[in-house]
Amino acid sequence: MTTRALTVFALLALLVAAPPATAQETPRMGGVLKAAMIGEPPSLDLHWTTAVIVQQITWHVYETLYTYDKSFSPIPMLAEGHTITDAGRRYTITLRKGVKFHNGKEMTAADVVPSLQRWGKMSTAGKALWKNIEAVEAKDPYTVVVHLKGPSGSLLYAFASPNNGAAIYPKEVMAAAGDGQIKEVIGTGPYRFVEHKPDRHIKLARFKDYAARTEPADGWGGKRTAYADEILFMPVPDVSVRLAGVETGEYHFAQNIKQDQYERIKAIPALDANIIKPYGWITAVPNHKQGVMASKKIRQAFLAALDMEPIMAAGVGNKDFYRLDGALFYPEQGLMHSQSGVTGYNQKSKDRARALLKEAGYKGEPVRWITTKEYDWMYTTALVARQQMEEAGFKVDLQVLDWATLVQRRNKPELFDVFSTGFTFNPDPALATSLQCNWPGWWCHEEKDRLMADLARETDPRKRRAIIERTQAIFYDDVGRVKLGDYFLLEPTRKELRGFRSGVYLHFWNAWLAR
Repeated sequence: MTTRALTVFALLALLVAAPPATAQETPRMGGVLKAAMIGEPPSLDLHWTTAVIVQQITWHVYETLYTYDKSFSPIPMLAEGHTITDAGRRYTITLRKGVKFHNGKEMTAADVVPSLQRWGKMSTAGKALWKNIEAVEAKDPYTVVVHLKGPSGSLLYAFASPNNGAAIYPKEVMAAAGDGQIKEVIGTGPYRFVEHKPDRHIKLARFKDYAARTEPADGWGGKRTAYADEILFMPVPDVSVRLAGVETGEYHFAQNIKQDQYERIKAIPALDANIIKPYGWITAVPNHKQGVMASKKIRQAFLAALDMEPIMAAGVGNKDFYRLDGALFYPEQGLMHSQSGVTGYNQKSKDRARALLKEAGYKGEPVRWITTKEYDWMYTTALVARQQMEEAGFKVDLQVLDWATLVQRRNKPELFDVFSTGFTFNPDPALATSLQCNWPGWWCHEEKDRLMADLARETDPRKRRAIIERTQAIFYDDVGRVKLGDYFLLEPTRKELRGFRSGVYLHFWNAWLAR
């Protein structure tokens, strides 16, 4: 493992270290695993969106060249390995042989190259990484060469990241999609797509010809086994229904349960209470491109007005599941966490907000804030923030949408001024969605964008820290996003779901259902 990986990620191994319920139990094949999700995914095209629910469902179907081990270091998945030459500017990646897509065709470089190129044009992380890529070519059917403009500290982390990840699709699937979303859900993963019945389920089934790796499971890498015959990802927008369903056994997993239910869940013998820490930070994203929030002073007034403690308490409920920390990266990330530059967090100054609104010439234009009840914490934090903003002189039009609609609407700058979301953990700060210019909200800033390019190239952890500290100063001065606080998830499972590893990246391979 690299020094960088040890420095940044060693503390995070605890995320996936929980042992199976019964140490010597033999895994059982069979059964239908039922997961109660917060709603419908906005797409089944992993290249297309950063919406986490898309990753959580589809990476059982799709795979990437690399993935993360338990310490969040990149390790091969569809790749066999790689060599680095030309002073760090050329990566020659050898592909595994005999890996089949769900349509029966073998995966080769002819699929990998266009997959990476499409991901580089379409995904948030891909667009950021592609600024340093000259070309990707197929040297032969099992060899892909990536030519870089300069050395990269982020390439393998980007290829390993599951969120909006560099999934490998069959070349004909991408050709049929053109500039749109894919029409066929086909990958190389342990489960294959069967059907999507909106408002009922997305059904996956075991892929009998899956080419598993031979190494022991390690984090999200190594051997992946599909023990369940099927997985049903079921949209259940009401959090109380998700909780009731996992209590009665209707579901084996319930996503995003309110944290104030933690003590109650712990007392139920049939359930395990899984805490996901760190997971992400809750945020309100201002529209920099057009509308009232395009004014820097109005964004600064927005930030100044907020008192984060009651906002986070309303959204999360249990103090064990949130912390007030304005840094862009987590204490668990070692050197990547710093308070330097965090100058505007939790000001709770309505007087300063009023003064800034006056300087900006604000005349009571409504701030259109779009949020959702499917993630309950998005709605409740927005409610409290709206009250605080209005006390400072803002007029707020809070619009409640389903999550899939919000994800689509946030791509259209004319339709909103602020939207609710959460930024989930990313092992490589250079690829953090929260800092990308090309992501909805369109926080583009000349110095920040240059710093992000520098961060992607830099391999020295201390130099990376210095870049992050300067980026944080710009973040708070320009109000790139409005960070409300860090939050951790509560996701209960039935005890008959064995081998399940709770962690920042939800997955059900290597988990089985006891009788």
